[in-house]
Amino acid sequence: AVAHQFTDSFKYPVKNAREVFSSNQSNNDVLTLKEASNLPIVKAIVPDSPAERAGIVVGDRIASVGSFHFTGMTRSQVKSTLDSKFHASSYFGRADLTIAKPIVARIDLNDAGSKFDGNGNFVQEQYVFEDGWYRPNSRRASTNQIAPIEQVLGYKLSRVKSIPTTLTAGPFHQEDVEVDSLQRSVSSPGATVDLYTLDSADQYQPRKNPSLIGGDAIVHYELLTPKDSIFQRITGNPSQPVGYIRLTRFSKTSTAGYINAINQLEDAGAKSYILDLRNNYGGVIQEAMLTASTLLRDPHSVLCYTLNSRGGFRPQENMEYIVDKRYPGYLLSSEPSNVSRDQVKREHPEYLEDGGWSSPTSYASLNELKVTRGIKLAHAATLDYWKTTGETMTGDAGLQRSIADSASIPDKRAVDLDKMADAIARGSQKKLVILINEGTASSAEVFASALHDNGRTVALVGTKSFGKGLIQHTFPMPDGGGLRLTVSEYLTPLLHHVTKVGSAKFDSGIQPDIRCDSRQGIPKNVGADLCVGVALDVLESAANGG
Repeated sequence: AVAHQFTDSFKYPVKNAREVFSSNQSNNDVLTLKEASNLPIVKAIVPDSPAERAGIVVGDRIASVGSFHFTGMTRSQVKSTLDSKFHASSYFGRADLTIAKPIVARIDLNDAGSKFDGNGNFVQEQYVFEDGWYRPNSRRASTNQIAPIEQVLGYKLSRVKSIPTTLTAGPFHQEDVEVDSLQRSVSSPGATVDLYTLDSADQYQPRKNPSLIGGDAIVHYELLTPKDSIFQRITGNPSQPVGYIRLTRFSKTSTAGYINAINQLEDAGAKSYILDLRNNYGGVIQEAMLTASTLLRDPHSVLCYTLNSRGGFRPQENMEYIVDKRYPGYLLSSEPSNVSRDQVKREHPEYLEDGGWSSPTSYASLNELKVTRGIKLAHAATLDYWKTTGETMTGDAGLQRSIADSASIPDKRAVDLDKMADAIARGSQKKLVILINEGTASSAEVFASALHDNGRTVALVGTKSFGKGLIQHTFPMPDGGGLRLTVSEYLTPLLHHVTKVGSAKFDSGIQPDIRCDSRQGIPKNVGADLCVGVALDVLESAANGG
């Protein structure tokens, strides 16, 4: 309710918005930035945990545990209390938490006349000087579109009741799926969330007769049909089956689980897919890249770039993982699974030999790499693109129409064969939506951007990701501490930073195409998940051209 009070104030400088925030603070359910500055910050959420079900997300702060309050304490006092009283290895039981959730202003830097003042505050001018006249600031910048940045104005308190700790929550079992989502209401002051009842405190009731469900705590999957999703039932439209895969981390085990999930869902008839990376903290970057390579057809696509401390700049090519012996093939397409590997075999057969792969130099320009290595620069496809290609570039009929269309062009040289081939390849791919949130971090962010920036996804749905694209080495110190040294950084295929660099005004993290908040909680019942429902709408819109 408090957040709605600031909707109209966002058109003024953020400094004024803070003043409005302070003047509207009329109860004890809102904290100022100063009051919340020393509260413990949630830095990670375990996927499928009670905390995730309750809607706790990365970036929230903990105001109290039971009757113990952190407000008013110094940072050293908070740290001492966490180490002695609430350490994960010693704290046992169920806790009543008070969570301080950020109240955020989303600031659009694309507005004409937008700038920062001398104190670093964002200012949006009412008038701009154009063509010799001062005109009202009502225009949008037409080029160099920048994702909105987010600025925290304060914190709203929300109560979470009876949440089990790590020692009492028990292991995750995929067959345990809630029939109904948890009862919660976090929008009103003093709201509470009951995670359990006396009858179901220690067990969940499985959903009746799911179409297909399987996996484990690392990778689990499900086939969503209209009877499995309340969102598809509401629309009343006959929807095709959608494969849902949740990846909670990246490792050799997750890669094997992902391949198994794809095989099972393909056999069950999935026509499109949702990959859920929410609260995926990352893992082994090579496994993330290997997984991404199965969804990109062109061996010359760039998965990411690495920028090292010596100024070296090198692309991570899709081809590097296609020649890997563990590469399972090109997946989720009507084309043969060996099509990418066959292309490498034609162009560079030596790369398929043991030790045959050679990485590009770290000191070549992009133009040089395009000439010498044939790398393909990224260009993300929009949702409108998927709508227009959904019907026109599918299968052999789409290929014949494309050839017929190109034959009707008087000047054959005007036909961009690479773009036409790219469009045909995308038309044969099954549509894909990726879910991200504040807990999507590190190699999970690199994975998401590799697919999104190369136009493989219909959309990213969720909230801005964590923003960690650094490669760091840790050195142990004699006193038991450690030195963490940043040696390089990942850039997305569109050459965007994942991590905020210095005092740059651009925000960190991967921005979603469509915003969907996880603060309402992520239910075990996938069919009752709000963001999954949004993803289903996006897939249906792309398929129908709506």
